[in-house]
Amino acid sequence: MSDAGARHGKNRNIQFLRGLAIVMVLLAHASVMLVGAEADGWDGLLQRFLPGVGVDLFFLISGYLMGTTFLRKQQCFDAQAVYAFYKKRIRRVLLPTWFWAAVVLLFSVVEPPRGAPAYTLDTLLGVTASAAFFLANVFNGLHETDFGYFWSIALEVQFYLLFPLLLLLRRAFWPAVIGIVLWFSFANPFAPEWLFRANGLFMGLLLWKLSSLEQFRVVECDIEAMTATRKVLVSALAVVSASILAIALEPLASFRWAATTLVLAVPFMLAVCSSEAIFGVLSRPLEAVGQVSFSLYLCHIPVWLLCMSWLDDQPLLPRLAACISVSLIVAGLSYRYIERPLMDGAKSAASAGKTTIANPMPSVARVGRGG
Repeated sequence: MSDAGARHGKNRNIQFLRGLAIVMVLLAHASVMLVGAEADGWDGLLQRFLPGVGVDLFFLISGYLMGTTFLRKQQCFDAQAVYAFYKKRIRRVLLPTWFWAAVVLLFSVVEPPRGAPAYTLDTLLGVTASAAFFLANVFNGLHETDFGYFWSIALEVQFYLLFPLLLLLRRAFWPAVIGIVLWFSFANPFAPEWLFRANGLFMGLLLWKLSSLEQFRVVECDIEAMTATRKVLVSALAVVSASILAIALEPLASFRWAATTLVLAVPFMLAVCSSEAIFGVLSRPLEAVGQVSFSLYLCHIPVWLLCMSWLDDQPLLPRLAACISVSLIVAGLSYRYIERPLMDGAKSAASAGKTTIANPMPSVARVGRGG
């Protein structure tokens, strides 16, 4: 298979993983679409079965991609590269988050969904401000609301801010990364620092480092030689093992999260090291969901709350079908008209910057004629 074909297969697998992660997140938040005993029973089940594992899978993906897109090219601190990196992240994350934080505030104040929890204006302003300034993990630790899901975006942005600065450590960079992972793996989950647990993101970075080693080529060849059926079976076994660990390690709250994330690294590496889509054509639905996963993450709670204001007295299956369908449609629109234009704008700006640097005089001439 050509290098381009292999990259396409790996990109498909990453989108598949994103789709799997957002499905896990939707399952974790599904009690918003449930009423009474339905919600209580579902929440009780999820407290034991892989709580929060969808977000940790997102963290693994983000950390790994940080290695492939930034660290692979940038082994030391470079102010210009860091500036370009921050600019790209702002386009990708900040503006869509601001939009959906504003939507949450608008609907909660102007037309709160019927049946939704009532919050004071101060709390709603706190939700919006903490989401907008990426401090929702701190705010969520102080005030529990239905909009606490912004915490993971805040933590990821904090990781983006910290990560390039760690390059200033030079040779101490990787020991620092390992130290952060170990620290949060054994930290007290009730301590203030737990609000900043970024071990999943740094574990993803370590997985990239592992996969970039020459010695890992042997493992990569073995993964390529595995049949699709075998990869699926190993992945399923890892997920089951992670759920068993989540139950068995319940008394060890912090290590429980680290252990389940570590086990999920097995199917993660099978996916990112495979040059073809693991599930073939069957991967496409989750790949499509993975494509809009960020928009879906941002919009699903407010959309579900709005839907429930009209559907809370409807039978379970029609209610679920309506909520999920509407959230997918809204996520697709958000991706098409908010997220995608911002990403395309970032790519265009980057291309223009490269052209200007490579051939500055023609660029100046074109600007002169246009003016």
